[in-house]
Amino acid sequence: MKTRNGALLAAFDLDGTLLDSAGAIVERVIACWEACGFPPPDPVLARRIIGLPWKESVLALLPDAGPKEFASIRAFYDDVREGRRTAPPVSETLFDGARGTLQYLHERGFTLAIVTSRNGDRLAEILQGHGIDEFFFSCKTADLGPAKPDPYLLRAAMAEAGAGTETTVMIGDTTFDIEMAVNAGAGAVGVSWGVHEVGELRTAGAHRIVESFGEVRDAVVAMTESSAERPFS
Repeated sequence: MKTRNGALLAAFDLDGTLLDSAGAIVERVIACWEACGFPPPDPVLARRIIGLPWKESVLALLPDAGPKEFASIRAFYDDVREGRRTAPPVSETLFDGARGTLQYLHERGFTLAIVTSRNGDRLAEILQGHGIDEFFFSCKTADLGPAKPDPYLLRAAMAEAGAGTETTVMIGDTTFDIEMAVNAGAGAVGVSWGVHEVGELRTAGAHRIVESFGEVRDAVVAMTESSAERPFS
């Protein structure tokens, strides 16, 4: 399906939006900090910084971090990935309704993209493991350019899909997602089940707040197909 302004693009954040992974991420951060001998991180803050670029997230939890600390953290995750160290098991499940919404939008003619602050090394494996890789035309990760809330990755997905600002909607659970969409001139849908509060998402500029994936589907369709529902254009 095309409009006169280009392809219809729905770009999704991954962690906290499609994937219920925040708890597992926080557990891994705590295990890493303990293994590296750093002061225990605040679990609430560790949850809130999900979605930031890696270096910024480390500095938010460890403001005095330098090359030595960054090297220790990288070594921890390298050891876990290669089986030399154990860490809390990763528990990542799709939120209820996520797959059905992706399938609906895909069948309706939307181009779908992932725009995430993760690096790309495990992304394909994660999407395949949850059976949703087939839906995504484009995946933009933090190792491909400036990360959220910089609009670079979203604009790259838009260019790849041939979508304009009026026919692009970003769906995410953090203020970083919303600010990225606003900075790109696209629509911004905030989900209520993620790591940032609804009030924060509204303050960041979300055009819609949704409480279920059924509402995600309806919001994306309305915002891209009806000029009356384009507060961002």
